Amino acid sequence: MRPVERYRGGAATLADGAQNLRLDVPADRDDEITRLGHTLNRMLDRLAASAARERRFIADASHELRTPLSLLRAEPDVALHRPRSAEELTRTLRSVDSEVQRLIDLSHALLDLEELGSTDHLTRAPVHLAALLNTAVAPHLHTAEHAGRALTVEAPPAHADVDTRRLRPAISNLVDNALRHGRGPVTVTATLRGGRLRLRVTDEGPGFPPEFLPRAFDRFARAEASRTSEGSGLGLAFVHAVATAHGGTTYAENTGHGTTVTLELPTARRLPRRGRGRPWGRLDQ
Repeated sequence: MRPVERYRGGAATLADGAQNLRLDVPADRDDEITRLGHTLNRMLDRLAASAARERRFIADASHELRTPLSLLRAEPDVALHRPRSAEELTRTLRSVDSEVQRLIDLSHALLDLEELGSTDHLTRAPVHLAALLNTAVAPHLHTAEHAGRALTVEAPPAHADVDTRRLRPAISNLVDNALRHGRGPVTVTATLRGGRLRLRVTDEGPGFPPEFLPRAFDRFARAEASRTSEGSGLGLAFVHAVATAHGGTTYAENTGHGTTVTLELPTARRLPRRGRGRPWGRLDQ
């Protein structure tokens, strides 16, 4: 029972506040006690990862909430400093309302990123790709039409095992980014190859500065004079978190005539075609 006592002692050390603790488990044995030690070490890994996410969440929140909270405090102070006209008070209230909405959006984005820190929150189910993409871009149709820009979806007649609740807003974020900062038509494409699903959003805008590309998906990353200069800097980070939670990856690239942002995910499977339906679904048809 000496190994059990060692494990108990290690747990006691952890309870006393020790960090990065791992149990000394023999690598050349395979019995009940050894397997228990490996299980406890995996549990300690998860606890350490959870603590790291919590620390990062607190740091991110405190860093990003400071500015809008300061503005919310300053605006009423300035307005109350002397009598103001109704028009001036209206401008102040609109500014305050804008900052409150920014706080709400930021808190939602941070909470979504924190929840995505663990794949336990994913609920995978087969979803038809064309339907998924059409639903994701639907809220942006009016914006695209008003700007005189085409918004097109291309997807094969296939299903993929993904978490629709997470993947849909990730695609929507990319479409919104392309419409706000890109130019020309926006195309959302899904392809299947080698058991992997590849989702691309392409536009004909100026693209990302080359030096920004390696950190485009970092939290709060912004390029000064680029397509990411507005917003919280969490949109692409959320997209990357969704891809990572699915066991996939993301990357952005500047092409000769625009920009493409790609999500590449595993666990996609084809749906047999039925009848003589068209192989591609396009939003404008």
